[in-house]
Amino acid sequence: MKSILSLLCAVAVITVVSGQGPHYNRYDNFNADSIIQNERVLLAYYKCVMDKGPCTKDGKNFKRVLPETLATACERCSPKQKLVVRKLLLGIRAKSEPRFSELLDKYDPGQTNREALYSFLVTGN
Repeated sequence: MKSILSLLCAVAVITVVSGQGPHYNRYDNFNADSIIQNERVLLAYYKCVMDKGPCTKDGKNFKRVLPETLATACERCSPKQKLVVRKLLLGIRAKSEPRFSELLDKYDPGQTNREALYSFLVTGN
């Protein structure tokens, strides 16, 4: 459970960056593995984006840009950011498929972009 929060934290950071354009590289070298292992942080971000708990500043930014990131399958992300976002989303999914599904259902309720998102998760493109 804590790992999910850490992953969401990292996805939040990358998602915020991806909303600023494809060449913004502040988080290109972000350590996704360290986030995956921090379940406490991951859970806090998960609760934030799911409206089940308080949000930090990063959490609020993530919540703001998450819909676009999921809707476009990280289209505006740099290649390095795509690797990190993909790794984090796959990590969230591996830690808790129900939470991963709940996240997707909240931010893509019509399932309009599931095929592209799943393709991104498989191929990285």
